[in-house]
Amino acid sequence: MLSADAWNRLVELFGQATDLPENERIRFIHAQTADDPVLQRELLALIAADADTDATRRLCEPVQRAAEVLLQAAEAEVIAGTRFGPWSVERMIGAGGMGRVYLAQRADGAYAREVALKLVSAPALSGRRHAHFEYECRLLAHMQHPAIAQIHDAGTDPEGRAYLVMEYIQGQPITEWCDQHGASLRQRVELLAKVAEGVQHAHQKGVIHRDLKPANVLVGSVDGQPMPKIIDFGIAIEAEAAETGSGGGTPGYMSPEQSLPDSDVDARSDVYSLGAILYQLACGSCPDGAALQRPSQYLQGLAPQRQAQLASTRGSTPARLRRELRDGLDAIALKALRPARGERYASVSLLLEDLRRWLRHYPPQAAGRTRLLSLRKFARRNRLMVGAAAVVGLVLLAGLAVTSWSLHEARQEAARATVSSRFLASVLDSMDPAMADGLDRTLMLRVLDDASRRAPRDLAAHPDILADMQLIIAINQITLDEYPRAIGHLQSVRALADQHPGLLERQRLRALQILGEAYIVNGTHAQAEAVLQEGIAKASAGGADHHRLGADMRSRLAWVWFQQGRVQPALHLARQALDALDRSGPADDQQRLDAAKRYANMLSTSGDYPQSIALMDEVVQRRTRINGPDHALTLVARRDLVTTRLRMRDFAGAEPELRQLLAAYERMYGVDNAYPMGVRGMLGSALREQGKVDEAGPYYRASMEWSAKRYGPESMSTLVARHNHANWLLAAGQARQSRDEQKALLALADRNLGRANHITAEVLRGLAEAELVLGQSGNALQHANAALQAMRQVYGDQHEGALRDARSTLQKVQAAGDGTAAVGAGAD
Repeated sequence: MLSADAWNRLVELFGQATDLPENERIRFIHAQTADDPVLQRELLALIAADADTDATRRLCEPVQRAAEVLLQAAEAEVIAGTRFGPWSVERMIGAGGMGRVYLAQRADGAYAREVALKLVSAPALSGRRHAHFEYECRLLAHMQHPAIAQIHDAGTDPEGRAYLVMEYIQGQPITEWCDQHGASLRQRVELLAKVAEGVQHAHQKGVIHRDLKPANVLVGSVDGQPMPKIIDFGIAIEAEAAETGSGGGTPGYMSPEQSLPDSDVDARSDVYSLGAILYQLACGSCPDGAALQRPSQYLQGLAPQRQAQLASTRGSTPARLRRELRDGLDAIALKALRPARGERYASVSLLLEDLRRWLRHYPPQAAGRTRLLSLRKFARRNRLMVGAAAVVGLVLLAGLAVTSWSLHEARQEAARATVSSRFLASVLDSMDPAMADGLDRTLMLRVLDDASRRAPRDLAAHPDILADMQLIIAINQITLDEYPRAIGHLQSVRALADQHPGLLERQRLRALQILGEAYIVNGTHAQAEAVLQEGIAKASAGGADHHRLGADMRSRLAWVWFQQGRVQPALHLARQALDALDRSGPADDQQRLDAAKRYANMLSTSGDYPQSIALMDEVVQRRTRINGPDHALTLVARRDLVTTRLRMRDFAGAEPELRQLLAAYERMYGVDNAYPMGVRGMLGSALREQGKVDEAGPYYRASMEWSAKRYGPESMSTLVARHNHANWLLAAGQARQSRDEQKALLALADRNLGRANHITAEVLRGLAEAELVLGQSGNALQHANAALQAMRQVYGDQHEGALRDARSTLQKVQAAGDGTAAVGAGAD
């Protein structure tokens, strides 16, 4: 005889099966009931009778009545008004294998709130499971995420019944909500990405869900926007699995290892379940583990009428839906659903990154390096740019057929809305330095230049689209290391925002953020400080998104202050900005990781190596997990980590890592680019400090000459590169040339940076070292003392690591001078 739960499940599955075409029902039944042969037999009998309407009625009605009687009998003891702590039960709203769920409310008058009260059945908590229940309740209570139903309370009543009180979600299972609201494929993936963010948060807290399925992801409305909520984390399932030898879960959604005896379930089981939900959201069916097809392949094998129905509920056509699935979702779903968990995504973070890449029109990592897909995605990301190029007869790449339209058509309101919502939302927040990988740089610049000329004329009637277009052009120019051109477009966005008060505030803030970064790279710190201060002030008057941009700009401003020698306020502001980003978003968010990297670099330069290494290690690990080891963002983090190792004087350990970075950067950007040039200078230092002076020389010269040509002879980058080259001259036995170069650099640094600056202090120290070799001990002592004094002005006496090299130089000068040591001692 079937239990009350089994009757309830039988009725539910019968309804789902009869909604499917006849040729899909048998596979659905086997997938859903593989764990329960009795339930499977009963369900097959019902389906067999379904062709006869009278027989169906005769069978279904008794089943429904029996299920209701059994459920009522099983729950007769819990009546309305029953108290569990301060909570009063109103009515039962659901049931599952671990217990029943009731709608309840606060009964002690403390405040008014409806909640879902889960009463865990006594057999489920026999023996050691009760202790596990209490432990897992504590874990769940620590989870604070918008996509996770909040835990309010937990306890045991006087009769020994354990209960869990959680947020009451008025929503539908994610698949039902999407079908009922006609959600597009993009909207479905956006919802699933939010779910994955919640699961990722749970994993970071040490909690694995174990039973992710549509029924445990409810979608409701929050401020008019759909918001998924994950419910029913596996309370006591782990303990039950330990006793029964199974890993819990629901057939069709649970990973293969969960069905094995003595399985050790880990985060990759939740990855599989998310993949199964993605599969169903994509093509309307649970994945068939025995003969798994790509979602697009499964869709194509359906009857035309069923294809049309599924496409219609996704606001699409069968052909377009299949094309969208082939553009990356097929690969994501199959990787998440690999039977061997070692072949799946290693974490939900990696799955989430691929979902985000697809949403931003980038090829997912699961698809591999497919050139055609990469080019198709590039065209998708840059429709306006590619369209503009097509209008003037430019072909982006031979063999690529690009769909384009005239920018004049954007003047029609419907076309304007489509351009704005579908394209700009995915592009404006993307600054991927690897975007131009493998594409023709010169041709891309021609395309951007043509778009720059046409946009003000063709989009004059639409200032919001014109501002977005200017931002797109600027971002792409920065990607191509064309900062002066980008600055011009960003200034145009500011001017447009001034002309249309209140309309373009988001675009203004984005322009100020990017403009600040462009000025930082060019070494014009006063301008960078001004635009970032302006952006921070304006962001404080906006909503949550503006506040997050404001925190990002505070992090960038801290870096400007640090470069100006204002170390203590810079460190304080950088820590504040990082804390704000930690509070307002996930730990893997790009802005948060960038802020952590800046703060780690400041700590490193200040001599706080242990804290810097710990923070930068975290950034490298997260970047590697999210983007892969050779992604541009990961390489930047690796470069900054090895910079700290250079400061710690681990030159032999830094050399092989720098050679790997240089090779990776040259593959990605070519030889003539800021990234490989910066690493060349660092590699020169690692070689020089190991005594490989002759080998180091070409690296120093290349970095210095490139910086002077690209940024100008008085830029910060050029000053540092020339100083490093002057240090090499001294090591190469050219002390007089080194001294003369350091003198020239000191004049530049005094004029542009002032004495209270760590770069000026390093130049003073280099000058003292050259003068010491030349026997000019008086001048050497003067400049060594000035270097230490400058470092103290910048860092104070609490940052010993930052003062280490200046102290060492002063000690050498004092030891070499006859009678000058006493004079120097007074200065120290």
